[in-house]
Amino acid sequence: MAEKKYTPMMQHYLKMKEENPDAILFYRLGDFYEMFFDDAKLVSQELDLVLTGRSAGVEEKVPMCGVPFHAANSYISRLVKKGYKVAICEQLEDPSNAKGLVDRGIVKIVTPGTYMDSTMDAKTTNYMASCDISSFEITVVYCELSTGELKYQTLQRSLVALQKALLEQNVSELVCPMAMDKKWMSALEEMETILISKHKKSSVDSQDLPLLNGIESESLKEAFALLMAYLKDTQKQHIDHFLPIESMDKDKVLVMDYETKNHLELVSSQSTNAKAESLWSFMDKCQSAMGSRLLKRWIEYPLIDANKIAKRQAAIKDLKENFMLRENLKEHLVYVYDMERLASRMAYGSASPRDVLQLVATLEHAKPILDLAISLDSYPEFSQVPDCQGLYNEIKNAIIENPPLTLKEGGVFNDGYNQELDEVRRIAKKGKDFILELEAKERERTGVKSLKVGYNRIFGYFIEVRNGNLSNIKDEFGYHAKQTLANATRFVTQELKEKEEQILHAQETKVKLEQSLFNDLLLRIKKDLFDLHACAQALSTIDVLVSLAILASEKGYVCPVFHPGYNVNVVEGKHPILDDRMKKKRYVSNDWKMSEDEHVQLITGPNMGGKSTYMRQNALLVVMAQMGSFIPAKTAELPIFDRIFTRIGASDDILTGKSTFMVEMIEANAALCYATKHSLILFDEIGRGTATYDGMALAQAMLEYIDEAIGAKTLFSTHYHELTDLEKEHPSMHNVHVDVREEKNEIEFRYRIIDGKADKSYGINVARLAHLPKVVLDRAAQLLTNFENQDNNQNYQPSLFVMEQVQPEKSKLLQQLQELDIDSMTPRDALDCLYELKKLSEKIEL
Repeated sequence: MAEKKYTPMMQHYLKMKEENPDAILFYRLGDFYEMFFDDAKLVSQELDLVLTGRSAGVEEKVPMCGVPFHAANSYISRLVKKGYKVAICEQLEDPSNAKGLVDRGIVKIVTPGTYMDSTMDAKTTNYMASCDISSFEITVVYCELSTGELKYQTLQRSLVALQKALLEQNVSELVCPMAMDKKWMSALEEMETILISKHKKSSVDSQDLPLLNGIESESLKEAFALLMAYLKDTQKQHIDHFLPIESMDKDKVLVMDYETKNHLELVSSQSTNAKAESLWSFMDKCQSAMGSRLLKRWIEYPLIDANKIAKRQAAIKDLKENFMLRENLKEHLVYVYDMERLASRMAYGSASPRDVLQLVATLEHAKPILDLAISLDSYPEFSQVPDCQGLYNEIKNAIIENPPLTLKEGGVFNDGYNQELDEVRRIAKKGKDFILELEAKERERTGVKSLKVGYNRIFGYFIEVRNGNLSNIKDEFGYHAKQTLANATRFVTQELKEKEEQILHAQETKVKLEQSLFNDLLLRIKKDLFDLHACAQALSTIDVLVSLAILASEKGYVCPVFHPGYNVNVVEGKHPILDDRMKKKRYVSNDWKMSEDEHVQLITGPNMGGKSTYMRQNALLVVMAQMGSFIPAKTAELPIFDRIFTRIGASDDILTGKSTFMVEMIEANAALCYATKHSLILFDEIGRGTATYDGMALAQAMLEYIDEAIGAKTLFSTHYHELTDLEKEHPSMHNVHVDVREEKNEIEFRYRIIDGKADKSYGINVARLAHLPKVVLDRAAQLLTNFENQDNNQNYQPSLFVMEQVQPEKSKLLQQLQELDIDSMTPRDALDCLYELKKLSEKIEL
């Protein structure tokens, strides 16, 4: 009943909003998209827009805010990035032809997972996912709408496993069935970076069946059908540019879980330092965005097939050694645009004339790139890749050199592209020429030199005469007043009226014809969609191979050798990123050697000595080697690892209420449960989060289990020096330590890993480097001596030290006094120094 009080337009708005309650409704009114009621309040806050009101048939004005339709994309982008959905309600008919209320309807719902504007970051992926939860497992289907990629994986039936999989794939939106367990739904909705959308279950559309590649899995069909139904519902069209679905088969790649990828900083850095780099950003020398995305995939999913690794290595070796081939390919790759996304936008119908130009430029260089790549013997398939030159020849002369962003005003196609368009343009130009001729003729006839013929959308064409010249306008001229302005009058003549319709009709026909021709052009491109994707995949692969060859050549990397055994022999290996960053101060290389029967390297030594860096370095070398890249080392012989597990760094999980120690135990458990003899385990100071004896007992039990039950290659750093005695009873464990030189209580880190165990932890020495108060250091040294010599029954050591709080200023004053070189000071230096010391002394409480 309340709705009847509103105007017909507002009633229609409320109906649209009721049908899309979870989306912000952009309602087209003229040249603006307007929002009302709660949507208006929300958007005005999120986008800093002015909140106004609109009369809507009731006493009080309803809240309203709006954005210009031509600038709407930037506002929609900002809302979507904040996790909102935006339903776009368009005018479906020309308002000038409408009788009564203009027909309007929802044309698209933009969501975080379906957003594919050209402004999105080209190097990153934007996955959306759907899931089906059966009795024993979860099937997750991922799609990347902007590239047409479809993939799926099967997980154990676990909420944590699902959450980790979504985070690992950087999913922005998850589509869940309506009937999902409420506890699971609540937990998923708490994930800040993912929007959870609910949709009713559906069955697979017959035209989508080929995308399933003949896979007979009911769970996969359920998840796939749910995703496709949601896309059809939100995009208001059938999505037909997807490539056949692929399995994310863990048996074919080196498996690393979400935490491991984070610990190793493979594709994103955990550091807040602006200069911090991930392995991906460091290695990325690709010329195209799709090359960068493929490189990221290679880093996240290294290979375990020796033949496939060798194939990549051979191509990189050829490119590294053949400078001219590498440079020629690089020269052409510079002109390659994001062909994957361009092709998808064209198939989707959201491409612009400039997108077509970018596709033309890419196809122009596709053939020479593929011709050059044929010389890479390890990739004979490059000779079979479609170069799409037939399509290129058809479309290369279609679009003008600098087309407008939209088709609104026409002027997109080159002359000669279409005969009908050329004729319509000729008529339109003739009309424009008539206007110029009419203006010149009327100026001469009236004697008014300032007379001009103009046009606006309301009054059409007119003749404008300033008020000071109105006396020159005589009745016989046939001028009829149409509009009076403050300083001029606008007239129309019979001749102008007759020509107006012809001119406007020609312009309108021209724009409509160009829009029709552009749609036909997109349909023509769409016919070659799968060839375009095949070409794009080949170009991105070549781009990555050239990028890795450039890296290997510039940095002097070597090709690692893989063998079927278990021994590791890396000579002078380096951390790729640190080695590059420390050019002025030479980075210390380290060997990583483990014999066939050696399972565990126990690493001891002080903090800051390089234990964690050594461990991360070796894991990164494995990742680089198994993705096919050359690596920073003198020589390298490696087995092929099937999994990498890490437990590095100390962090708790506040959201799930897990302490640092609990997180540590969960991550350690993953390694103990799933590691095999072919795995690599990195454990950094396991057990430090609990009491000393508890931690030591757990660490020893884990080491014994890994050694005796699993046999995986393990790097285990610890401060529990008692564990180094395990080497005596376990021949497959070996002690190494970081080299430190100590002289007069001062230590020098040498960042070398050498055989044997560390004699002590040097904790007090490191504390001294951090300039802890001297009294604290002296007391700690006394306690350490007593602890080392004490009876087991005596725990507490009484203090003979006077523990006064040390003021930073006092420490600084004493430090500056100790560092003074009095003999080399000039009188002026001495005076300046006295002033500085006096300032410091004034801050000290005596």
